[in-house]
Amino acid sequence: MRKFHHAPGIATALILNSMVVACFGLAPISRAVSPLPDGGYPGGNTAEGGSGALFSLTSGSNNTALGSQALYSVTAGSQNTATGAQALKSNTASQNTLMVSKHVAGT
Repeated sequence: MRKFHHAPGIATALILNSMVVACFGLAPISRAVSPLPDGGYPGGNTAEGGSGALFSLTSGSNNTALGSQALYSVTAGSQNTATGAQALKSNTASQNTLMVSKHVAGT
């Protein structure tokens, strides 16, 4: 009958591999931005495209702000849609829609 001898390095490698797998398995899922684009805001709100979109929102719902500082001041307003930089920036009411565009001659 042959005896097999295990090298001490194999046991150490198995333990180390098990620890690495356990650490990565228990690690939280990482995300690039928070909240996620196209959702993740409470109350069905969406903000995209720059800093300050829906900046002051506390309890409003179903708002969409697309552009830097769009719907910046709204706190409790609902069902607003603002598209463009600073669109409805000072708005604090509900059920408003504004699309801001800038036409440049020759383009």
